[in-house]
Amino acid sequence: MRWLLAALVLLASGAVFYDRAARVGYNVDEGQAIWPSVYFRYVFLEGKLGSPTWDANYWTLTQPPIYRYIIGASIWAHGLSSPPLDLDHRADEVRGPDRAKYFDPATYRNERRLAEGRQVPRPSPELLWAGRVPMVVLGAGAAMLLFLVVADLAGGWGGLVGGVVAATSFTLSPFVQTLIPRAHTEAPFLFFLLLAVWLAIHAARASASEGEAGGGSRRSMLLGALAGLSLGLSASSKLTGVLALAACGAFALGAFGLAPLARRGRFRAWVGPASVLGRAWRWSLVGTVVGLAVFLAVNPFLWPNPVERTWMMLQFRQQEMFGQRTLNAELAVPENIPYRLWLTVRSSVYDEPWAGRRYGIPLEAVLAAAGSAVLVLRIVQRRAAGGLVSAEAILGVSALAVLVGTGINLGINWDRYYLPTTGFALVLAGLGAGALVDWLLRLASSRRAPTTPTATPPPMPTASSGSAG
Repeated sequence: MRWLLAALVLLASGAVFYDRAARVGYNVDEGQAIWPSVYFRYVFLEGKLGSPTWDANYWTLTQPPIYRYIIGASIWAHGLSSPPLDLDHRADEVRGPDRAKYFDPATYRNERRLAEGRQVPRPSPELLWAGRVPMVVLGAGAAMLLFLVVADLAGGWGGLVGGVVAATSFTLSPFVQTLIPRAHTEAPFLFFLLLAVWLAIHAARASASEGEAGGGSRRSMLLGALAGLSLGLSASSKLTGVLALAACGAFALGAFGLAPLARRGRFRAWVGPASVLGRAWRWSLVGTVVGLAVFLAVNPFLWPNPVERTWMMLQFRQQEMFGQRTLNAELAVPENIPYRLWLTVRSSVYDEPWAGRRYGIPLEAVLAAAGSAVLVLRIVQRRAAGGLVSAEAILGVSALAVLVGTGINLGINWDRYYLPTTGFALVLAGLGAGALVDWLLRLASSRRAPTTPTATPPPMPTASSGSAG
C-alpha cells in the first residue's frame, strides 16, 4: 500500500508540475541557469576541468554546479546545444579593482543601467522546455519523498494519510507550482535534501535495531554513505544545502559525546545504550565525510584550495544578497534575528503551504505544531532505547538546522528561501495528521469493542438437595 501510494503521488504531482511547466511564465533566473548549463559539456563531453573555465568568475562563485549539469544533460539529450558562455560576465563584480562599491547602496541607484550590464540571453522556447523537463521529474520526486518520509516515520494508516496530506499540500502550494517547474536550482536542491533525510531516517533505524555486529551494522553504514551522497548533491545544487550537511556533522558529534555517558549506569536511561550511540555516530560521520567529498568532487572550482574557494563563494553570495536587498528595499528583512526566525516559521507553516495561502486557514500550522509535539514526545519516551539518536532525532536536528540557518541569514522576504523550511514543516504537518488519524482509529476501535458481562456465580448447594455427600 505504501509503495502503491508513493507511485500515485509521483504520477499525480508529476502531472501537475508538467502542466505548470507548460504555462508558468519565464523568469530571468532561468536564463542564468540555462546559459551556464554548457558546463555539462565542458566537464562530461570535453573534459575541461581547469583554467580558464573553472577560474574565479561569476558562474563559479554564484552557486555550485549540479543543477547546471542536470539542465545541460537534458538539453544534450533533447539534441540541442547550450548557448556559448561569456566567462567575463559581470567580471567587475568578481575581480574588479573597486569591488567594494557593490556594498555601497549608491551603486544600485541606477537600476536600469545595472540591469543592462547583467542581462543574459533569453533562451529559445525549445531550450527553456528542455531545461524544465528534469525539474518536473525532480519536483514530483520531492513530493513522493515527502510522502515516504512521513509514511515511514509515522507508520500504519496514520502514516499513509499523513504522507498524502504532506505531499498534497506541497504539490498544490502556489509558490511550489511556480518555483519547482522552472529551470533553475530549486527542484534539484529540494529533491536531494529530502532524499538525504529519508535515507538518514533509515540509517538511524538500522543502527538502533541491528545486533552488535554483522550485516545490520554494514547496512546502517551503507545507508549513511548514501545519505551523505545525497547531502553532497543537495549542497552542490544550492549553498543552503550546506546547512543540512552541517546538521549531519552535528548529529555525529552529539552521538559521539553521549556515548561515554551511556557506559555509566545512572545516565544510560537518559542517553540510551552505548552500542546504539556508537553505531549512530559512525554512520552519521560517514555521511558527513561522504557529503563533503561529493561537494568537493563535483565542483572543479574548489579543487585548488577547497577552504579558501568555498569562503570566496560564501563572500560573493553575501555581496549578491546585499545588492538584492538594496534593489528590493520593500522586501528587505530587518536585521533582527528573533523577527527573522519568526518570519521564517510563519511563512513555512502558514503563508506558503496550500491551505494557508489559498484559504487563509492555518491547517498546516496546527498540524505542524501537533507533529512537532509528537516528534519530541517520541524522542523523550524512547530515550532509554536510543531515542536521542533515533530517526525522529535526525529529522529534528536537520529541520532545526535548516530553519535556524535560513532565519538568521534571511535578508530578503522571497518565497524561494522558504522552500526547504516549508518542506520540513509539511513533514511535521504530516506527522500531526498521522497522529490524529491514529487517535481517531483507536477511538473508533474502543467504541466498537464488545463489553464482557460480569459472570454470575452458581447458586450454593443446600441440604435439601437430597445429596448426602
